[in-house]
Amino acid sequence: MKKNAFLLDLNKCVGCMACVAGCVIQNGTTSGMNWRVVNSYNKRKYPDLPVFHLSLACNHCEESPCLTNCPALAYTRDTKTGAVIHHAEHCIGCKYCTWACPFDAPKYNRETHIVEKCNFCMDRISIGGKPACAVACPVGALDFGQIESGMEVTVSGFVNRGIRPGIQLVPLRQEHQQPVIWNDEEDPIQSGALNEISPKPVSKIRLEKEWSLVPFTLIVSILVGWLASVVTNGTTVSSGIFLGIGIIAVLLSSMHLGKKNRAWRAIINLRHSWLSREIFSYSLFLGISAIYLFNKQPAIGYASLLAGAASLVSIDMVYKLTERKEKYTLHSSMVWITGLLIWSFLSGSTLLLICIVIFKFGLYIARKIQFFRLKLRTHFFVSFLRLCCLMFLILCVLIGFQANSLFLFFVMLLGEVVDRLEFYNEIDVVTPEREIYTTHFH
Repeated sequence: MKKNAFLLDLNKCVGCMACVAGCVIQNGTTSGMNWRVVNSYNKRKYPDLPVFHLSLACNHCEESPCLTNCPALAYTRDTKTGAVIHHAEHCIGCKYCTWACPFDAPKYNRETHIVEKCNFCMDRISIGGKPACAVACPVGALDFGQIESGMEVTVSGFVNRGIRPGIQLVPLRQEHQQPVIWNDEEDPIQSGALNEISPKPVSKIRLEKEWSLVPFTLIVSILVGWLASVVTNGTTVSSGIFLGIGIIAVLLSSMHLGKKNRAWRAIINLRHSWLSREIFSYSLFLGISAIYLFNKQPAIGYASLLAGAASLVSIDMVYKLTERKEKYTLHSSMVWITGLLIWSFLSGSTLLLICIVIFKFGLYIARKIQFFRLKLRTHFFVSFLRLCCLMFLILCVLIGFQANSLFLFFVMLLGEVVDRLEFYNEIDVVTPEREIYTTHFH
């Protein structure tokens, strides 16, 4: 079976960006929101390194992660052309599709507060034409045609995640792999210095943008652990405070949305999107918890715990799209572990608390050792503070120090905040720019 696809010959592309200009003229996109981007290898023209360009937009993949993971079902596929279409009127501006797409195709527009992306020039190709970007290419590097469905792309630096993108790349010929670039005005660059002077890719996940998710995820962990101790051990709880904190968490999570008035759409894609499952399960947890706190029926309490456990798992699974620098499966700040920690602390289960703290301590130390081996940057003071919180907590538990249990709770909470902040600093998503940097310069 054949499908529509972009055809890109890396031997011909000169990086003139005519394809970008054609896309802008056709679709009227604004500056800085280009749907097509030319990713250049060796932007600064270093000697003895390849110099070529990778022009990419949306590749309208057969297994499109944007379509699958969008919680609001803002994406559909046109059966005639194979184009993956984004519907602006359904978008909630959560930016989750920008995490999911390895080609950095969906772009978040800070003026409209929604996502937009290449539409394959569907109106042109549906009548036998070609996309505007392909028509605009002056050297014949970018074209449009049909390729076999499921064709693998194996060009160095191209992100291949097995999602069968609608693009065929003609790889560089051997004589183009190591072009000779003369630069008599400057001293030759030592190979060991390339990592320092090469332009670094900009991370798509940054703490200053995701800060509201830190208190949200921690609050969910605290509430689930707190309710677990109430249901299983009869721990004291104030219904007003509990529900008030829960509502604050809802407000914090909504701050991440570009279109808050469409927040209800976030639970539409329960079948495929972990983000939909997270929002739905937490809302269910909060609703059932409210009922339980006013009538204290055990069955309702356990039902709320089931919803709470689902919300913790969903929160952690939301980040399965991201990559961490140390490549470990577990992270010491994962919310299901933190939820167990809160439960063991509030319920007074000393043995369970010690086991969880030791488990977190081991995960944290293993991560820092891996950072050291990979020569990744780490903040000594932050790491020291986190370890001190864990060691102080376990020491106090072992000696039976309970006079200031509220103080111990805040020490524990401080450590969890630090760990969660580190988590958001350590995760990132794959992009063509990052793949190029990792492949050729790192």
